[in-house]
Amino acid sequence: MDKVEDKISHNRRNIIKGAAMAAAAVVTSGTAGGATSAQTPDACGVEGIREPEHVTIPRQAPVTEGVLPLSGGAGIYYWDTGGDGPAVVFSHPGTGSALSWPYQQPVFAAAGFRTIAYSRRGRYGSPAGSLDDTGSYAGDLDALMVHLNIDKFHMVGLAAGGFVVSDYAVSYPDKLMSMVIACSLFGLWDKDIDSRSDFILSKGFSAMPSEFKEIGPAYRWAHPEGVREWIEMEEKSSGAGPRVHQRDMSEITWDKIRSLNIPAFFIAGGADLYQPPSMMRAAARQMPGSETLVVPEVGHAVQWEQPELFNRVVIEFFRKHA
Repeated sequence: MDKVEDKISHNRRNIIKGAAMAAAAVVTSGTAGGATSAQTPDACGVEGIREPEHVTIPRQAPVTEGVLPLSGGAGIYYWDTGGDGPAVVFSHPGTGSALSWPYQQPVFAAAGFRTIAYSRRGRYGSPAGSLDDTGSYAGDLDALMVHLNIDKFHMVGLAAGGFVVSDYAVSYPDKLMSMVIACSLFGLWDKDIDSRSDFILSKGFSAMPSEFKEIGPAYRWAHPEGVREWIEMEEKSSGAGPRVHQRDMSEITWDKIRSLNIPAFFIAGGADLYQPPSMMRAAARQMPGSETLVVPEVGHAVQWEQPELFNRVVIEFFRKHA
């Protein structure tokens, strides 16, 4: 009887999961001045983008790995696919590290990009060093770029990784060809943003599990195997040392960002609890001419939850600004 009940339960789960797979989503994109819809017919001829099945983490491309020593005993772990193509640097979220990009690494390398990711101080593979000498976001990244002999590059910043993008853009504007800011307020904070953030994040939110805060409920419901892989990545990313809170190298303002004239692409998750689309749109409106994309049902980990879509639109953006 137990085996029969188990089989019924298994079949019921498959039926429910199949129904979820059939749901369609609409992705909106366009410029900051006015979003337009971009729809793709799915296999059933329904307008929209079908929720994908869990994507198996692909085989990774060969890389060169290293740890760049910094002052105070700190260091930066990095991996680099090499190659002669334009360089792309991935800047990870607060819960992540250089391990946050398994869905991007082989795809961007195959598309002809020299693909690089690194862990900030205290994260996977990167010694935290002295907490009296934490360096700066832009300073550490530029030290790595000098070490790798890279003069100009594209950059992707996810969540807290977006803070690095804004600091680097203001501090070294001539070195960025373009920038993608995903699920991030871009390192710009003021009284209004602080109060609104406090309002939408309820008391006790910070104590919730990372996977609840960062992965959208649609993905958690449909793809528990992918959630388990994300949790494993997050645990490895935490590192063995103390948490390092770095500072910006430069004062960051919207006026400074706008004056740079660096092509920008904002990507928001429709189910992001930290930075919902309305907050991302507010940031995009500060940069006339920037591009925007809202991905429905996705949480704070768009590169993990919708990797095929994420990779395609980011690669297209970079090629446009090569």
